[in-house]
Order: sequence, then structure tokens, then C-alpha cells
Amino acid sequence: MKLLTKSTYYFLFLSILAMIAGGAFLYYTIKRVIYRQIDASLITEKTIIQDQIKQTDTIPDFEATFGHQIEVKLFNYYIRKFQYIKDTDIYDSRSDSFTSFRYLFSSGNTVARKGYTITIIQTLSEEQELLKDISLYRYFLLFSLLLISILFNYLIARKLWRPFYISVNNASRYDIQSDKPLELPETDINEFIQLNEVFENMTRKMRDDYLNLKEFSENASHEIQTPLAVIRSKADLLMQQKHLNKDSLSLIKSINESTTKLFKLNQGLLLISKIENKVFHERKIVSLKQIIVNGLDSYKEIMQLKKITVEMDANDEALVEMNDVLAEIMVSNLLSNAVRFNIDGGFIKCHIDKMFLILTNSGLALTIKPEDLFKRFHKSSNNPQSVGLGLSIVKEITETYGMQINYIFHDNIHVIKLQYRSKGNSPRAF
Repeated sequence: MKLLTKSTYYFLFLSILAMIAGGAFLYYTIKRVIYRQIDASLITEKTIIQDQIKQTDTIPDFEATFGHQIEVKLFNYYIRKFQYIKDTDIYDSRSDSFTSFRYLFSSGNTVARKGYTITIIQTLSEEQELLKDISLYRYFLLFSLLLISILFNYLIARKLWRPFYISVNNASRYDIQSDKPLELPETDINEFIQLNEVFENMTRKMRDDYLNLKEFSENASHEIQTPLAVIRSKADLLMQQKHLNKDSLSLIKSINESTTKLFKLNQGLLLISKIENKVFHERKIVSLKQIIVNGLDSYKEIMQLKKITVEMDANDEALVEMNDVLAEIMVSNLLSNAVRFNIDGGFIKCHIDKMFLILTNSGLALTIKPEDLFKRFHKSSNNPQSVGLGLSIVKEITETYGMQINYIFHDNIHVIKLQYRSKGNSPRAF
């Protein structure tokens, strides 16, 4: 969830709570004001009636004057003086409903020590209708203000946060191999200014580290290749010399093999470094099926010597958009393992459909865990020429292009399952 959306949700939730609380407070405040006016009116009427009683010792008729239900009683004896104002509901048989009233009851005594009681009842129907109308308009007003405030808050927040989203978007698309610096929008918000400074420093350091690492890898690879080539050539010259005993030849052969292994190791690590640094930019549509056919043809002599049978079941050309060099390296490493680690009289089966490339071959049992095969320097054979980087290179390539590769082993059968295309994607959807 976006920060702007989440902040809007919080604002909406808190605003609704505030609206309910404020609406309730406003309702009871208005109700209290109305009731205070009603009570003041009832007390005024009671005072007028009380003054008339004290002056005349008779019961005046004020119903026509005030328009309320008024009941006055006189007593020939002294009574206790008190007064209260309450709400009450009276049943109306004509409408078969209860009607709310506000009534005042007061008692006192005249100069002649005669007691009296005054009961004034005023209907609250108009006031209740007024409160309903006020409540309706109040909630309509508050709801309208809430919508307007949410809209303004969203528009203002989106405008304020726009430099942030632009900075994050540009930072996410920053190409470490490009010479162009990271473009960030200008802003007068201190927090975003600090964020842009962090982005600039971070990308600058990443760029410097990348260039330093790239330069180191290239220089190291170049500098290592030169002495390796010298060692190999000197070892070949030594092997061609006469009068060498068997032990000397064995030592020279061991040197030559170690040099070859070190050469392959250097090449493999350099290739992995290039893949991780995204050096291979170029892409084109390549056919994995055709690469496999060409690769099997290049291993034809070795397979004939080991009497390995090949079975090809291709229902699709397996077209993918990727760097053609990396595609050939990926397929070559898979085929190389299937041929080198196969047994005499074994088999290789290749199945291709619209989603998967499945390579199956016979072979000896594994000496390591299957999940470790794709890790660097992990190998399942004792072949001195194997450096344990072949499948790790394949893994790097598949991850670069969003493919998935899995390894299964059962009953001395090795299965490599490569999902080169997502479900529902066209051949050119990469």
C-alpha cells in the first residue's frame, strides 16, 4: 500500500471519529440550548401565573394566552414549596403513539397562606423536529466538509510527495553502467533534500565501486592469463624435451593440468563477474532448440566413443529474447555436464515444449546434495579438470533473464528442468 493511500485511510478514519464525536457534542449542545430556552419560557410563564395568584387569590386562565396546557390548583391550607422541570411521554389514543412533553411543576403559598400548584406542559414536537433537521443538516455539512478535506488533503499530499516518487523512480531505474548521473527533481522540502543527497551519494559510490571492481576484474584476469600462458607454453616445451624420466613427465603433466584448471577458473569467475555486472546488454531472439542441436553435434565424437544414445523430442523452437553468447554458454554447460558425467552406454534425452526445456541423462550417483550443485565450487565428481563453476554460471544466466532451473536426481537419472517461458507468455514476451 502506498504511503499516500495509507495516510488518507488514517485521515479518513480519524476524521470520521472526530465527526461522530463533534456531531454528538454539537447535538447535545444545541439540545441543551433549546431546552434552556424552553425552561426559561416555562419559568417565565410560571412566574406570571404565580404573581396573578398572589395578587388575586384566584385561578387565572392563561391557556389562551400562552397556548400551553396549564393546570393551576388552589388549596385552603399551607403546602410545602418546591419546583422541578422534567420530560415526559404521554400516550395519545388518537394517533396511537407517545408524544414528548416538557413540563414544569411548581408549588407555593399566597400571602393569605393558601397553597397552590402550577403545572405547565409544553409539547416538544416542534423542538424535536428542529433537532432532527439540525442533525440532518449537521451530518450533511460535516460529511461534505469531510469529503472536501479528504480531497484537498489528497491533492496537497500528492503534490508534496511528487518529488519523493520521482526520486525513487529515477533511483530504481538508475543504470550503474551509464555515465549519466542520477537525475533528481528540485524541491524545497528539507526531508526530500536530504533524501536526494543520500541518493546522490549512494549512486556515486555505487558507480565508483562498480568501476573499481570492473577495472580490478579486467586487470586481474588479464594479468593472470599472461603468466598462465607462459607456464603452459613452458610446460609444453619441457614435455617435448628428450631424456626425461617418467617421474619428470608426471610432474610436468600435473603442472600442465593445474595450469589448465586455473585458466578455466579464471575464465569462469570473470564470466560470472560480467554477468552480475550486466555487461551483456545486447539481446536478440534465439532458438534454444537450435543451440542444443548444434551443441550435440559438437559432442558427437565424444558421445560415439562413450556409446551414448541421444533422443530429441522438441515440440517448440524455444524462442527466447536474451544475449546469444549467454544462451550458448548456458546450453553448452548443461550439455557438457550431461556428456562428461555420463556413463559408457548411457543416454541423453532432450524434451522441449512451450514452457520447459528438460534435459535427462544417465550417470553415477551424486556425492553432494542436489541443492548444492548450483553453488560455486561445488561439484559431484572427482574430475581434476572440473572447477565447479559450470552450473553456477547457468544459474546466474537464468536469474538474469527471469528463468527458473531445477535439478532432480533419482535412480541414477539426472534431470535438469529449465522453465524458459512463463505461463501465458508469448515466445517474444521477454
